[in-house]
Amino acid sequence: MPDAALVRQASGAIGDAPLPTPVTINTSSLLGSMPPALTVYFCNYCGQQGNFRCKRCKKTPYCSVVCQTEDWKAHRHMCKLFDPEPAQEKSKETSASPVTADRAGLLLLEHGDAPILKRVYLKDLHMTTVIKGTEIQASVVEFYSPGRFFLLAQSPELLEALQNISTELQKTYSCPSVTTYIPCVGEVCAVQFSSDMNWYRGLVQSLAANQKTANILYIDFGNEEDVPVERIRPLADNIQPYYPCAMECCIASVVSADGNWSRECCMAVRQMLAGKIVTVKLVETLENGRIHKVDVLLSMGKQLSSFLLEHSYAAEETDNVKPTEQEINAMVTASLENFKSRSDGKDNNTWAQPPEPLTQAVGDSFSVVVTHIQSPNEIIVQKVENAGVIQQLQMQLREHCAQVSAPQNFRPAPGTVCCAQFSEDKQWYRAKVLAYSSEERVCVGYLDFGNSEEVDLAYLRPISSSLLALPMQAMPCGLAVVQPVGESWSKDCMFALQRRVSNRILRIEIQGAHKGKALVDMIDEASDPQANVAELLSSAGFAAPAPVITSSEEQDSQTASSAEEPKVPPPACEPLKWFHTELPRDGRTVALLASVVENPGEFYCRINNPTDHQRLIELGAELKQHCETEAAAFEPKVGEPCCAMFPGDGAWYRAMVNGLSEDKVSVNFVDYGYSMKVEKNQLRSITAKLLNLAFQSVHCWLQGVEPQGSEWSSEALLWFQTLVDGEQLSARVLSVTEKGYGLELESRGQNVAAALISEQLAKAPGELPKETHAATGPAAKQQEKLEESKNIQKEAQASNQTGAKETPSEGQTAALSEAPSFYVDWKTLELPLNETFQPFIAAIVNPSLFYLLGLSQVDQQKLQEVMMELAVYCSNKQVSSSSAVLSRPAPGAACCAQFSADSNWYRAVVLEVGENELSVIYADYGNTEKVPFSRILPITTHLLQLPFQITRCALTGKEHFPAEWPEAVHQMFQSLLLNGVLATVQSFDGSANVLSLTESGGGNITAMILDALQAQAKMNPHPSTAATKPDQTDSSTSAASSTTALPDSSESKSIPETQKSLENITATTKTPELAPRTNQQKQNTHAVSINDPVKKIIDQMEPPCKMDTKTNDPQTSGCCCLSLKTKIDHLEELLQLQLSLIKRVVGQTK
Repeated sequence: MPDAALVRQASGAIGDAPLPTPVTINTSSLLGSMPPALTVYFCNYCGQQGNFRCKRCKKTPYCSVVCQTEDWKAHRHMCKLFDPEPAQEKSKETSASPVTADRAGLLLLEHGDAPILKRVYLKDLHMTTVIKGTEIQASVVEFYSPGRFFLLAQSPELLEALQNISTELQKTYSCPSVTTYIPCVGEVCAVQFSSDMNWYRGLVQSLAANQKTANILYIDFGNEEDVPVERIRPLADNIQPYYPCAMECCIASVVSADGNWSRECCMAVRQMLAGKIVTVKLVETLENGRIHKVDVLLSMGKQLSSFLLEHSYAAEETDNVKPTEQEINAMVTASLENFKSRSDGKDNNTWAQPPEPLTQAVGDSFSVVVTHIQSPNEIIVQKVENAGVIQQLQMQLREHCAQVSAPQNFRPAPGTVCCAQFSEDKQWYRAKVLAYSSEERVCVGYLDFGNSEEVDLAYLRPISSSLLALPMQAMPCGLAVVQPVGESWSKDCMFALQRRVSNRILRIEIQGAHKGKALVDMIDEASDPQANVAELLSSAGFAAPAPVITSSEEQDSQTASSAEEPKVPPPACEPLKWFHTELPRDGRTVALLASVVENPGEFYCRINNPTDHQRLIELGAELKQHCETEAAAFEPKVGEPCCAMFPGDGAWYRAMVNGLSEDKVSVNFVDYGYSMKVEKNQLRSITAKLLNLAFQSVHCWLQGVEPQGSEWSSEALLWFQTLVDGEQLSARVLSVTEKGYGLELESRGQNVAAALISEQLAKAPGELPKETHAATGPAAKQQEKLEESKNIQKEAQASNQTGAKETPSEGQTAALSEAPSFYVDWKTLELPLNETFQPFIAAIVNPSLFYLLGLSQVDQQKLQEVMMELAVYCSNKQVSSSSAVLSRPAPGAACCAQFSADSNWYRAVVLEVGENELSVIYADYGNTEKVPFSRILPITTHLLQLPFQITRCALTGKEHFPAEWPEAVHQMFQSLLLNGVLATVQSFDGSANVLSLTESGGGNITAMILDALQAQAKMNPHPSTAATKPDQTDSSTSAASSTTALPDSSESKSIPETQKSLENITATTKTPELAPRTNQQKQNTHAVSINDPVKKIIDQMEPPCKMDTKTNDPQTSGCCCLSLKTKIDHLEELLQLQLSLIKRVVGQTK
């Protein structure tokens, strides 16, 4: 690549002009022959006069179909459908061909039919994250003073991007325009530089009063000039929103000695830096990443800051010192003087007092969005459920201020409320006058968002009483039980907090009130696992534990300053809230540890998460402290949680009451899965704080197996326990029923269900039972493997019908994994996190599933190879006997589809399945159509190796979304997306990119959707649908998700306790334990099971200690010798089976 930057530096001229581009388009001859009153368009490919335009976007001109076809490879990435009348045009127009341009896709240009362009601002460009302390090599491309200069980093990626931008600008704006475009201040435009008449990106810094000229900052080079508006054009969509290549910087650690940098200083520094590549250290970033504080290493070996200090050009920068009380009083006095100086005869607005704050109670929990952050102790939030109310208020404010003219005598007093126009978006908000910084400027605080700014009096309007009826929507709060590590919160802490909570829906739980704000626990439920923000800051070393404020201290504080405290009443007797740990149901695998093993049809696990395990240990200490101090009588109720003492170790654990009797209570220890009866005096009440951590045990069952007989044999139970007890299990949820989660388990690298079947200890569902101990020869083994393979194929086919994300197990052969199918777990591209961009919507299924067309350049050679393989595969598939589709593909499944325009086969994804046809999106091109089932074929995994050009996405907050979407909400979501939105990538959940969407007006799409769902639910309540959690798979219409009750519902059914006799207890495979075991104890158990299997068998024979037998057998009397002999005989039989099993295990290990 020609190094334009080096040519510029060699000249030694800094600030003369933008870098000359490597490629320029000379159109002087064309311009000279063109009549000034005639609009002439030039072909986007060859540059000749083009009288046609693309039929799809109706913007790009061409001279012929040939040029359009050749240009399609580049143009398709920016070609957006232009649809002024969707209802009429939808049935008439056909999408462009996936391979070549639409042969009939050229329309005659109509004069005056200009495309609608959207203004671009600096916030729309992708700003880079600068790491504090990083050193880079850069050249100074523009120098004004040590307080303002521009650097160009010497990185190949940046220089290549700069060249690409310049090339695209010259190509895009080679055609003259007869219309004059009037830019606005702050807009990024395409500007023609006066020296070379080439086009560059420029920021409009000011606009003349007559709107004839504008002052432009060329953001990629740092120089400025005044430009006539005739040489300014709006920035086109095809220009990549790359961050400004020139970094605006100022010197760190020093300030000018007398307030302004002297001319002598600027000349001396310019002479040292001109045309040189220097080492720059990044110290700090200011103003949303736009300006960087840096220090420069000079050739003499000194830092620039040191040079400025030595020559008395600068003084050391002093840190902001907290003002004294005397200084604060002086500022308040000055503010009042500024207000009073011109207040005679003016409207002081004293009647407009701030509205009441929102009232919340300790223990309340609800979803919020963060609107403003000062520190972890000063956070402003809004309720998600109030999003609709806030949006309606903004509309009323806009209408009110449009009707009220700016009064000449309006001078609101400090403390009163008015309407203020926010400087960034020019919208009107409710604001409280805080102080007068001067006679004509005031500092206002926005009541519903928590931020503040200084505005001119001309941007204030009187408010009406109706606009003050709504309580203040900004809720001040702070993170509970954390404090800064040092004297104040570090900048790194603030940056980490900002990234963690911005543009997310969070759940807060109010723990108390202190110093005018609510103390809360802030939970990010969208992360996996759920994250407590305060704990994250503590674990990263940004925060330290804070002393817990006692109720007496809090009451004293409230008494001292009752007017300052938020309205957070003391705890009320409200129902306790708890929740269960949920396993991902989107096809992802999760690491589990078994805690209680009954049999393959019933066992309990917990997620192997060190963070939750540590929290569980800490919870044990809190439970002990609470239960030892809680002496009040407790009356247990079925279906409610409590604290229960485990008889084995005398420790306290969380439990759920399952049943009551005269003197005992049946409980289930919710963090481990044990069920037993305990005395009533061994129970205590539980608090809301002790329920913050989700119940850790998960009720599970092994899917794909059944016992050989009516019950599980002792050998099968022991074999199953050997495989899962103390092992780290890899699990995937296949179904959810009243029995719990149906899992596919892997232990020690083998599929547990397949292992049980192969050892003839279990059978596949619906299979005839086999002889458990019959000798099997090679032929029988081969037949067994064949049957197993058939069963796996049946399950895979069933998975495709239900939309579950099944993947072949490791035991399957390569041929089976390559079997064509309608795969729903195809891998989508992961978008860069926290990147904001304008998405190109390819297809919308619902807010939980929609597709974007990727902006990255596709590898045409690889795609062409895939297309050739696809054509051969589909041709062979069509002529073969297996060409018929055996099962209906689920929405979201990958397939092969035959395009109607050219009858060629392409990779596609199913959007919707109908009776005789289905709707698909062509995965490498983004266009959609409906095709009959005869034009659909399953696809192989080999054809899915090259990622699709469409990207699978979901809207943030999908955990709150329903399984079935109301049509009105669905249409609303489509309308919002088609009107244009900005997207920010929040996370990747393993299946889709989770995006936060905002409309052009700044509204949050998730909040709008949730508000619309709430309104829809009030109009058409559906209890059965509302109680159902949405399915997390690609299919939004899964039958299982809409009809199956989940086990983690708050109204969970009590688990029936199994009636066991003494013989059944002796034969059970559950190792007797005196207490719920920790992770370390589990590892020790695992070591025993491997190193000494005989000891583990003997342990199995020992009777359980203090475990609930729950026998209902009548009490026997008389001699018990016969009974004991029967039991001994039974134990001998069991021992023989166990020894036989041990030999088999040892043989496999060898």
